[in-house]
Amino acid sequence: MTARSDRTARITATSVAVLVGIVVQLGALLNWSADLDRTANPLGYASNFFDTQARAIMDGHLWVTPGSLGIEAFHVDGREYMYFGLFPALLRIPVLWTTTEFDGRLTVVSMLAAYVVFAVMTIRLLWLVRDRLRPADAPVSTREAAWLCVVLTLCLAGTSLTFNASLPWVYHEVYAWAIALAVGAAYWLVRVQLDPRPRSIAWLLGFVLALVLTRTPGGFAVGLATLALGAWMLAGRHPRARRRVGAVIVLGGAACLGVGAAVNMAKFGHPFMFPLENQSWTQLNAHRREALRVNGGSITGTQFFTTGLFTYFRLDGIRFVDYFPWVTFPAEPARAVGSAFIDQSYRTGSVTAFMPLSLVMAVASLPLMALPSVRAKAKVLWLPIAAMVLITGAIMNYGYYAYRYTGDIVPALVVGTIVTGVVLAGTAVRARPVISAAMVGVVALGATYSTAAHLLVGFQTAAFTAPGPTLTRYLAIQEDLSPGAQARLTTVSDQSPDDRATADTIHIQGDCEALYVETGEDADRWALAERRSAVVVAHLEPDFESSSSIVITIGTEPRRWVRLQTDDDGQARIVLQHEDGPWYGPWFEVLPPYEIRIGVRDLPEWGYAEVGSTPGGYVGFIRSFSWSSDWVRRAIPIEVSLGDATELARRGVRLKEERGVTPPTCQRILADRARHG
Repeated sequence: MTARSDRTARITATSVAVLVGIVVQLGALLNWSADLDRTANPLGYASNFFDTQARAIMDGHLWVTPGSLGIEAFHVDGREYMYFGLFPALLRIPVLWTTTEFDGRLTVVSMLAAYVVFAVMTIRLLWLVRDRLRPADAPVSTREAAWLCVVLTLCLAGTSLTFNASLPWVYHEVYAWAIALAVGAAYWLVRVQLDPRPRSIAWLLGFVLALVLTRTPGGFAVGLATLALGAWMLAGRHPRARRRVGAVIVLGGAACLGVGAAVNMAKFGHPFMFPLENQSWTQLNAHRREALRVNGGSITGTQFFTTGLFTYFRLDGIRFVDYFPWVTFPAEPARAVGSAFIDQSYRTGSVTAFMPLSLVMAVASLPLMALPSVRAKAKVLWLPIAAMVLITGAIMNYGYYAYRYTGDIVPALVVGTIVTGVVLAGTAVRARPVISAAMVGVVALGATYSTAAHLLVGFQTAAFTAPGPTLTRYLAIQEDLSPGAQARLTTVSDQSPDDRATADTIHIQGDCEALYVETGEDADRWALAERRSAVVVAHLEPDFESSSSIVITIGTEPRRWVRLQTDDDGQARIVLQHEDGPWYGPWFEVLPPYEIRIGVRDLPEWGYAEVGSTPGGYVGFIRSFSWSSDWVRRAIPIEVSLGDATELARRGVRLKEERGVTPPTCQRILADRARHG
């Protein structure tokens, strides 16, 4: 085989895998839309944190604008700080320096950039390991190219990185960069061992520093691995020049860790910990305060290891259903094992269930590297693998459970999968065609399963996170792809749902007064998809007098309302009562036919209802949800209140409730339920 055919095979295998990876990543990031500045929720909360931090850095300090981080703010010496690293914020500065147009709208672009870095470094690592472990005179054949193509596809598309892309906000963006930088650091750890040139050392230290400034566990893990590499070169039986290189690596690694520690010290007075007792969420949430008390002021420790092991590696950490999306997380949030008192938990899938092939290949890489035929050449791989495994220690001893945290396991899976894939490439090449094809088919099937599972569960999670139109779109697709299933999932009652139900249960209040979906989470259990608008029609006599009447109420404690006011000069206006006082709409003239239509249209995606009138137009927004004592978000009633009809009639005003437009998705689901009994 010629060098040209070898190059063609490499390019073809890489291109196919990258094409699949990019399509999958972009589809998840954009939620299969064309919204390039999409955020995890319509209000953009938590998708603007790095922009806020970047603006603070541009102003010459690390504290951020008070209130800009909501419950995530840490209060230190009268200032508010973000606990996320600085690197993704630093990347935004060139854009934010020239315009404010993209503030809060850069998360998708940033996560896509992180994926490009991840893909590039994964590709380079695969071919570096391949050329290291395979015979030097063995060019890449068509059969090997097909094998490595599916292995690379598994790495690029079949991990929880794909799920994380479904929610473009700070919690997932930090993992997008942490995974990319960790895999990049693994690549450069191998390269420096093979050829410790200044350029390679500079790249290694650059990735280490970026990771230290992105996510502490990953940064400290690769930082320690870098120190170990430098110390080994410094203390080993190497030429003097090699020992000088080791000294440079040790000093550089220490400097990277020092920068990360200095930043954390400047914010929190500790080299790597955060003062959770000073976080806004801790001040609001009694369970968090109790968790800190029980666990000695922290929610990290070996007491959580058993729960972490069970949660992230349980065999049944997935739920298959006979309706779209067919694959979901377990029906309930992760629960504590033994006597561990955990902080928060969400429905959390397991690595074993969602990434089974990657896990098997990663574990298999350890004995495969010990094979006599591989052992000598594989020595350079032990340090990066150890660093990737060390990263996982943080989540295994952390009393907070969510599937995004499996991102700390992904670098170890990727590196291990590559090693196993390369070692088994020889078997795939030498085996009979039918065996070789079967091997490719198994990996392709595993990659397809993991990719599809993450896309499907990500699509559902995005819908549950952003109620309203995103959720109704999800329900419409569910109706189209699994006809009849919603009839089994739907309950109907005159009341809004209060009690827990099975995850994915659809609840219709009354005759489509509201449509809810049970998320299965402990918080925000019932996601509101649609609600019928409240409409009041006021008929006025031509000589109507001054009056004031509440026409629509929103909630009870604190009470909010919409009031119609008229005066003796033929004018009217709408007044909104908020928690902090009234908001007065403008006066408008009431002309024949002397009729005013007042409407309150709930926008669940915002958590606010829009109030307006005809004539009069838009008035304002009023909050349409409340927090319970345990900080569970709930939609609050929006009800018509027609006031004292006798007194209003005396002043020339008659009020009548009018039925708002029936929410279309709810109407279809209710009709489907009727058809299927």
